[in-house]
Amino acid sequence: MSWLTAGNVLRNIFNVTPNPNKVIEVKQDKYADRSIICREDSLVLFEPSSSETKYEILLYRPYCDQAFSLCRFDKREDSELRFICYKDKIPNLVTISTVICSLNGLQRVCDLIQENPSWNIAHLVVSLNLTDCLQHPLILSCLNTPDETNGLSPLQLAVKCSNLTVVKSFIANGAIIDHIDNEGNTAFHFGASTNKDIILALIQKTPPQCLNLRNIDGYTPLHLACLRDHPDCVQTLLSKGADVNISADGNSNLTPSSSDGPKLALGDFMADNQKKLYSQDMKFGGTPLHWSSSRQVIEQLLDCNCDINILNFKKQTALHVMVLRNRIECAVALMSRCADLDILDSDGNSALHVAVLGKNIPILQALIVFGADISLLNNEGRSARHIAAADSDSTSERMLYILHATGAPRCPESTHGCTQGCMAGGTWVGLAPPPIPSLPARQIFECFENEFLSSKVQNVKGGRVLCLDGGGIRGLILVTILLHLEAAVGKPIIHCFDWVAGTSTGAILALGLARGKSLKECLCLYFQMKEKAFLGSKPYSSEPLETILKSALGTETVMADIIHPKMMVMGLIADKKPAELHIFRNYPSPCEILDPYSIINQKHPSEQFLWQAARASGAAPSYFRCFGRFLDGGLIANNPTLDALTEIHEYNIALKYVKRTDEVQPPKVVVSVGTGCIPVKPIKVIDIFRPENLYDTAKLALGVSSIAALLVDQATLADGRVIDRCNALCSMIGVPFFRFSPQLSEDIAMDEKNDEKLVNMLWETKAYINNNDKAVKKLASLLNCE
Repeated sequence: MSWLTAGNVLRNIFNVTPNPNKVIEVKQDKYADRSIICREDSLVLFEPSSSETKYEILLYRPYCDQAFSLCRFDKREDSELRFICYKDKIPNLVTISTVICSLNGLQRVCDLIQENPSWNIAHLVVSLNLTDCLQHPLILSCLNTPDETNGLSPLQLAVKCSNLTVVKSFIANGAIIDHIDNEGNTAFHFGASTNKDIILALIQKTPPQCLNLRNIDGYTPLHLACLRDHPDCVQTLLSKGADVNISADGNSNLTPSSSDGPKLALGDFMADNQKKLYSQDMKFGGTPLHWSSSRQVIEQLLDCNCDINILNFKKQTALHVMVLRNRIECAVALMSRCADLDILDSDGNSALHVAVLGKNIPILQALIVFGADISLLNNEGRSARHIAAADSDSTSERMLYILHATGAPRCPESTHGCTQGCMAGGTWVGLAPPPIPSLPARQIFECFENEFLSSKVQNVKGGRVLCLDGGGIRGLILVTILLHLEAAVGKPIIHCFDWVAGTSTGAILALGLARGKSLKECLCLYFQMKEKAFLGSKPYSSEPLETILKSALGTETVMADIIHPKMMVMGLIADKKPAELHIFRNYPSPCEILDPYSIINQKHPSEQFLWQAARASGAAPSYFRCFGRFLDGGLIANNPTLDALTEIHEYNIALKYVKRTDEVQPPKVVVSVGTGCIPVKPIKVIDIFRPENLYDTAKLALGVSSIAALLVDQATLADGRVIDRCNALCSMIGVPFFRFSPQLSEDIAMDEKNDEKLVNMLWETKAYINNNDKAVKKLASLLNCE
C-alpha cells in the first residue's frame, strides 16, 4: 500500500488548482455565447457554459477586444457577493485612473477589495496612492464615509499609511478630523505611530478636542506615541496641547481631564525644551515628568500643572523613574513638591524599594527624610530592609544601617529567605558610619535629664514653651525633629505650645506653622527656598527670599492675626550702639501692659506684617542685605530660649503689677530645638602678633581668620554653655527642659544647596531623634497633659 500513498502525494503535487482570484487577460469573443447574470457598466458576471464550469466576473476594456477575468467561482452565491463588492468600485476606478486598467493594477485592486470588502472608493485611492484622483468628485463624495465594519475613515487610513500628500489634500477638502472609529481611535491615534509631519498636518491652528480622547483600550494619542517609541510624535503632540494628565488606565471615558490653560502652557514649554527630555523613557509612557533629566525642567512642568503622581505603563510615578535613573536632584525636586512616596509599581515596589535595589544611598536617605513608609512590602512580600540585608557588600550594609537607625522593622517570623540583618530576633544591624568628633558630654547634664524624665506628669497648659534656633538652611533639622515630636503627640505641633520663640530660620518656621502651614509643607518649602533664595554670589538678592516669605506667610497678614500661641520673633536693631534685641510679638509687650503709651518707634502687632518680621529676623550679614534697621536675630539670640524665658517672666510680672494675676502662666515645660552641633575640629593658629618675616605674615593671616571665625561662632552660639545655662535655670525653677539638637558629621553652611549633603544631615537628624525615643515619649506625655 505504500506505493499507492506515494502516488497520491505525487498526484497532489503536480495537479495544482488554479488561483480563482488571479486576474487574467482574456479575449472578449470567448464570452459571446455565455449568459449574463449581472452587469454594471464595464463589469459583467457570466454564467457557466458547456465548456466553462465557473461563474466568472469580467471587466471589459473600452475600444479593445481584450478583457480581464477578475475571478472565478464554483457557486453562484459567491460570485454574486463578489460582484456586489466590485460593482461600485472597480468600474469607477478604471474610469478615473488609467494606471488601474492593467493586470498588476487590477490585481492590487481586487486583492484590496477582497481583504477589505467594506471599503469605499476613497479608501482604495488612499491605499493605492492614486494621488492624481484626489480631487475627483467621486472621491470627494465619500471622503467622510467610514468603513462599515470597523469605522475607519479614508482620512484615518491615509494617516495610518503615513501618506502626507493625501492627508493634506483630504483635510483641505473637508475631511472630518475628529471622526472616531469603532475602537475609539481618532486620526491622532493613528498619527501617533507615524511622524510629526502627519500630526502637524492634522493640527491646523487650535488643538481639536479629539487630541486627548482615549480609545477603548484607554490610550490617548500621546500614550500610543509613547508606547510605539516615537519621541518626535510625543514631543509634537505635547507642543500642540496633548494633555499629560490623562492616565492610560483602560477607562473608556472620552472626556479630557484638564482645561486648555495648563495644556497650552505645557505646549509652550515643550516647544522650547524638547532637547531637555530623556527620549529613551518615552516608550514606557507617563508624562514629561517621567522623561525629565533636570530639576529645572521638573519645576517648570509642575508649574504647568503636570500631575506629579500619574503613572506610566509600568505603573511607575515620575519619582520611581528618577530613583531608577539615580537622579537625586530630580527626585528631591519631586519630593519637595509633595509627590506621593508610597505608590507601588507593577512589581509592588515603592520608590524606597527601587532605591535599595539600585543601591543609591543619598536617594534612600532622601526618601526616609521625606517620610517614605519604610515598612511597605512588594509583591514578593519583601521590605526595603529585607532587600538591603540580602546582600553583603559594603553599600548594602550601609543601607541596612540607614534603615535600621530610622526604625525600619525586621521581617515577621513567617517571612522566608531572611538573613541576620532582617529576620525576627536577628542581631546584625548593618555598617554604621564612623564616630563623629564631638565635645564630651557633661555628666551633670545627665543628672538634669534624669530629673526631668523621672518627674511626675502635671497640667502644663498655658506654660508650654517652644524655642527654635537659627541656622539658615539647617532649619530643615528643626522641621525633621518637630515632625517626629508631632507624630508622638498625635496632633499638630503648633497646638501643643502656648509660647513659641524663633530666631532667623527658626522664626520663619514658627511663623509658617502659626500661619497654618503643616510641617510637611515647611519641609518642602525649605527645599524649594534654597533653590530660589541662594542664587548668584553673596550677599544674595533679597527679592526672591521676600517673594517666598510673602507667598508663604501672606502679604497682608499681621502679627495680631495669630491668636494662639504667643509668638516671639527675635531681631537685632543694629542702627545704634550698643545694638539691641527686638522681639516681634503678637501680644502686648510687658512695657505696653504697664504703660500703653510707652511704645516708641515700634509697630503694633496689628500693623506688623508677618513676612517683614520673618525677613528682619533672617537678615544674616554677608548672606542678605539688612532689612531697614534690622540684622539677623542670630547675632544676639541665635538660641532664643533664655530670652524667651526672660520675656515670659517679664510678661507675668507686668500682669501681676496691673492686677491681672488670673492671666499669669509661668513656664511649665521648655522645649529647645537646635539646628545641629558641628563636628569638633582643631584650629592650629589662634595667635595675633606683629610679624617679623614672611612666614609670620602667613601665620598672622591664619590667626586673624581663626579669631574672626571664633567671634562669629561665639556671637551666634546656640549650644555648649548656652544650653548649660538653660538647663541650670530650668532646674532651679523646677521646669522640665528638653533639648534636641543632633550631632552632625559635617559643618553644613547656612546656604548649602547640595542635596546629598542636606539629606545626609537630615538622615543623621532622623537617626538621632529616633535614638532619643525615651525623651520624646516623656515630652509627648507632658504636652498631652492638659
